[in-house]
Amino acid sequence: MRRHARRSVEVASTVGAVLVTVVFFLWLVLHIGGQHGVRDFDDSVTVLSALSAAIACLLAAFRQRGAARHFWLLLGLACVAWTLAEVIWGVYDVVLSKAVPVPSWADVGYLGAYPLAAAALLCHPGMHGAGRHKARATLDGLAIGTAVLLLSWTFVLGPLWRHTDLSTAGGIVALAYPFGDLLIMFLIILAVRSMTATGRRALLWVLVGLFAMALADSTYAYLVEVGKYSTGNLVDIGWVVGYLAIAVGASGDIRQVARAQSDEPAESSLVSLVTPYVPVLLALSVVTFELELHHKVDRFSWLTGLCLVLLVIARQALMLVDRRNEQFFGPPGSWGSASPLESPSGASRQPERAGRTS
Repeated sequence: MRRHARRSVEVASTVGAVLVTVVFFLWLVLHIGGQHGVRDFDDSVTVLSALSAAIACLLAAFRQRGAARHFWLLLGLACVAWTLAEVIWGVYDVVLSKAVPVPSWADVGYLGAYPLAAAALLCHPGMHGAGRHKARATLDGLAIGTAVLLLSWTFVLGPLWRHTDLSTAGGIVALAYPFGDLLIMFLIILAVRSMTATGRRALLWVLVGLFAMALADSTYAYLVEVGKYSTGNLVDIGWVVGYLAIAVGASGDIRQVARAQSDEPAESSLVSLVTPYVPVLLALSVVTFELELHHKVDRFSWLTGLCLVLLVIARQALMLVDRRNEQFFGPPGSWGSASPLESPSGASRQPERAGRTS
């Protein structure tokens, strides 16, 4: 009954989040109320969305126990920091009617949320998997994170690095956002790759939210760099979607133990095997495209691409070792319980090879 009630809350919060997102999008596109109306509506909805995420996460922490409680509590505190930052931004933008300086007190809240969100993901039960799955998940996370870093460096970080004065506080703050987003993306991908189906739905909502926020942050950094950002830009939808997705995930999280994957053998789905290669192929395709256009590929891009290839090779090698161990020694759970050539009943046996005929 509790599970059914929580699922109903999740459905209701999902419908509400979709409606808010649609109204927000239409308001910005139709430019309702003119420049001032769009600005006031944008800032108000963003603050309320962040506040809803903070409340939902703190309530989820109250329902949970152990590591799951720590996860939602720290994520809730991160959302509180984001909410305070959005309020400060709104004060500059609406009350004082002036451009938000860089850096400002709002940046303290935005950047302060990153270590809290990172700590939350490190506390998640999915980050404490068993050895074999943990190693593979770590390689997957590193490969995907490196691919995202290469893409971000090509389109956002590289131009910012070359044209930003790092001797100023504003320059350091401008580069801190995309690097923080890359860290969060790596940690949540690692958590998702390590988890079983139990408790994964809520974390996937968080993944959607943080991904939307990371994409919005990177786009915002680019628009600021070229001088084309102002409140009411469509990129603001990313933050609203991000906060609301986190709120949906927290509202649908029931009181249960989210287990990490064990070393029990399981059939790997095609999606599980292919997913880590999608961003890798995309990143390498971008480098190839840059070379085809005769654009200069700097040393950092070359080194990142080399690391990407090495990580993919290491992942494949680990998969081959795991398959070989399962073939000759049986499931990991039986290791140490009996000799490799001895059955549990004590009778000797020979390892069966695929394709052997009597």
